[in-house]
Amino acid sequence: MGAFARARAIALHSKQASALRGAAVSEQPVMARRSLLAAGVAVAILSGTGLAAAYWRRSQRLDTVRGEVRSVPLDDGSVVTLNTLSRVSVRYTRSVREVVLMYGEALFEVAVDPVRPFVMRAAGVVLTTYDGSFLLKRLNQSPLQVAALAGSVHMRVGQGQAQILTANQLISLGGNNVSGRRPIDARQTNQILAWRDGKIEFHDESLHAAAAEFARFSEVPIEFADRNVAEMKITGLFDANDPAAFARAAARSLNLRAEISTSRILLGYG
Repeated sequence: MGAFARARAIALHSKQASALRGAAVSEQPVMARRSLLAAGVAVAILSGTGLAAAYWRRSQRLDTVRGEVRSVPLDDGSVVTLNTLSRVSVRYTRSVREVVLMYGEALFEVAVDPVRPFVMRAAGVVLTTYDGSFLLKRLNQSPLQVAALAGSVHMRVGQGQAQILTANQLISLGGNNVSGRRPIDARQTNQILAWRDGKIEFHDESLHAAAAEFARFSEVPIEFADRNVAEMKITGLFDANDPAAFARAAARSLNLRAEISTSRILLGYG
């Protein structure tokens, strides 16, 4: 319609110019006007197609490499922080804010929007909220872990009935099963968020589990002389990107020996 109006204005201007010169002027036939209208519609369709393409291009893919922690502000003021080796897809529309955790670990700090829900998807689970802070973690084929740090979230697993996870709760979701709902206190919250500061915190954790956590940040593996060593427990706060320092600390506290090279770290008996 805009194109037709502009074309019509040009035609009228031409008529007026011709009249001033004394030339004969004939009215444009109806078909000509319809052609202009059709052209205007075509322009509008093409413009709409371009806008739609531009809209879909607004979908973002955010990811991190090994050892990287990345914080990204979103269009609405929300913030997503990715732990190492993680990937998230973000798509905002006028009616919904949607993010998909493809793999890894991500903290979503959701800005308040009473009109558009914030929808988080991961491993067949759909979580819906309007504000709050939520941690999603999915490593390999392990169950999805969801921690509500502030606010509440509606969860739906597959076709199951929706449940509500409230602030300071953590839950494990595997397949169609919901298990491991438990409260978390301030100390536990600090522990599961230590990676934001480039740290890993363990509380009475096995060396084997600690080694698996360090493997997310470093390509240098931590190995053990035998199963007994691997099952020894450790507590402490360590730099995520420094497995050698962790091995030395473990060796001192557990009376072990640490053999450290550029290709591997071996913890064994002293």
